[in-house]
Amino acid sequence: MTDGIRVLLVASQEDARRDLLALLESMEPIWVTEVCVAPAVAPRRVADLQPELTIMVVDPDRGESTAANLIQGIRKQTPEATVLVINRPRGAQASPHPLLEGTSEQLDLPVDRDVLLATIRRLTGREPVAPATRSAPTLPQVILADKHPGSRTIVVTGATGEVGCTTLAVNLATTLARTSGREVALADFELLFGAVDTLLDIAPENTLLEIVRSVDRLDSTLLKRMLCHHESGLAILPRPIELIEAANLTPESLGQTLALLQSTFGAVLIDTSKGLQTSDFIAFESADVILVVIQLEPTIVKQTAKLVECLRQFEGLAPRLQIVANRVGSLRTTVSLEAAEESLQSPITWQIPNATKSFHLARDRGVPLDAIAPRSDAQRMIATMARTLVPSLVPIEAKSPRGFFRDRLPRER
Repeated sequence: MTDGIRVLLVASQEDARRDLLALLESMEPIWVTEVCVAPAVAPRRVADLQPELTIMVVDPDRGESTAANLIQGIRKQTPEATVLVINRPRGAQASPHPLLEGTSEQLDLPVDRDVLLATIRRLTGREPVAPATRSAPTLPQVILADKHPGSRTIVVTGATGEVGCTTLAVNLATTLARTSGREVALADFELLFGAVDTLLDIAPENTLLEIVRSVDRLDSTLLKRMLCHHESGLAILPRPIELIEAANLTPESLGQTLALLQSTFGAVLIDTSKGLQTSDFIAFESADVILVVIQLEPTIVKQTAKLVECLRQFEGLAPRLQIVANRVGSLRTTVSLEAAEESLQSPITWQIPNATKSFHLARDRGVPLDAIAPRSDAQRMIATMARTLVPSLVPIEAKSPRGFFRDRLPRER
């Protein structure tokens, strides 16, 4: 919505971030240009994006002086910035929130929708005309290149952390690298706290930041040389090492990098953040399949239903969504598959059996699951997913690993 009020939301706390994002997205005149999870990079992003309004969630338990310094940093880089602070609640006996210097106005959570909308309109000084009919929100434009023949891009995402998104992305990628007959790359788009390198026990020489800086000069050969390589044959593009470096990754540069990956590799997997960042939507835009990972627990199913509904509003994404139920059969499974599908308004495409001990052992050793439990039901399901999502171009035996595990990997029938 190009005539909307452009808002940057800064919120490190997941509950407040999701509630406010849902509230803002329900307001026709509002256009959330980005959700900033790391407050430290907020001054830079405000300067880069120039939003009409910056909404910052402040947690008094984490120190109001920190919030004041952050607002001062925004003002220093962008003196004309308009900042609306929304305070998380204090205890019943606590004193009222002090007005932070540099703040245009403050509100307290929970905030009424009409109050928030009126405040935004007053601070920005305009009331844009909403379109007569609500059109689907648009995704960030990705710079397209000639894709590798038959290339497939698979994005793994979820509504919250600790459901196994990164674990699935890593194991699906290594399984594909060993069996698909294609060159496979895994990109870590969890720009702040990604763990792909940790799960595969690699020490990257180059990260996403170095690739982005060189993307205009890279061809497929040079790209392959700069990426990290796993013994499975998987090429890996890790997240930046320092948190602050994520602020240097623009949507345009991420799109160019992703396009180069797609033109180089037969299969590209992307592990996203869990905060609906701009980088995530760039990945969604380029995806052939979006795997949404859940666990069958009430809170997770409810959060995932909101995420799925959000993604469906973007034109073209709904047909790409596939739901993956992880850790099925664990003691924490309290929601039936039928109830979950009813809540999600979508079928569950894949069910990965619980294998918590094996996954934890693999994580501790920095190896994929097929190195620990190649015949486990979980690994067999991942292999089935790999064969279905990215069909082999050559017989699997041509890329079977050497030694002990040769006869323990699932084979084509």
